Amino acid sequence: MKRIIFFGILTVGLAIISYYYFFKVEDTSTVKVLFIGNSYTYRNSMPDIFEGISISKGKNVEVEHCTLGKATLYIQSNRPQVFQSIRRKHWDVIVIQGSSRDFLADSLTLKKETKPALEKLIGAIQKHDPFTKVLFYMTWGYKNGYKPLEEANTFEKMANTIRDQYLSLYKEYNIGVVPVGMAWKNVRKDRKDIKLYVKDGAHPSLKGSYLAASCFYAAIFGESPVGATYYSKLGPKICTYLQDIASKNVLFQEKKYGLPAMDYFDKLSNH
Repeated sequence: MKRIIFFGILTVGLAIISYYYFFKVEDTSTVKVLFIGNSYTYRNSMPDIFEGISISKGKNVEVEHCTLGKATLYIQSNRPQVFQSIRRKHWDVIVIQGSSRDFLADSLTLKKETKPALEKLIGAIQKHDPFTKVLFYMTWGYKNGYKPLEEANTFEKMANTIRDQYLSLYKEYNIGVVPVGMAWKNVRKDRKDIKLYVKDGAHPSLKGSYLAASCFYAAIFGESPVGATYYSKLGPKICTYLQDIASKNVLFQEKKYGLPAMDYFDKLSNH
């Protein structure tokens, strides 16, 4: 009798473990997103804003970030924490954000330092899980440009230089680019009353981070963030405007930037 009870308990225990493993640990209905970047990513908890927008639009998401202030791609490629984060889960999407000046560097630095670092990160991601989609985070120009460089000494010049560099990365690596910098440019042109920067003229205000998060939603899921009811600490009117700008800059130019990153409903075929 004791043996029967023992095997009965064992059977139930194995069933519970199997259920947890197959239906909880490997929950393929959840989109897992990892952000690798610096303060342009972690300021205002931008990944959390992306998560809030996604949930309010009916998506199941799991979002994490591995960030370090002022980190360039070269610095990221030498951080053990980055590679630990990459290996921790089977990510559906990993976003890579370089320093705001990574792609303003001279051609020798790009060739000898920046691109090898980028390739090291991409290689680690693909080795861990070839189904993970990688995205580049196109950043924006400083409010008044980067004065030491002639080709970037105004906002317009800096924004366009960064854009061109990221488009060249898309062509070289066939990895999608999220055009946050172009959405930023459109807001500056259309609504001068909206302050996207904090006082340093470089880092994002909460509105700037909300715009970035909206761009990531459109880029990853291939649909408009308009209608999201998560507003962080902003009001619905300004958030709807930022959602719309993100949608116009991402969804109407998907081929140009290699987007969307994934088909939410077809991801079961990958994982």
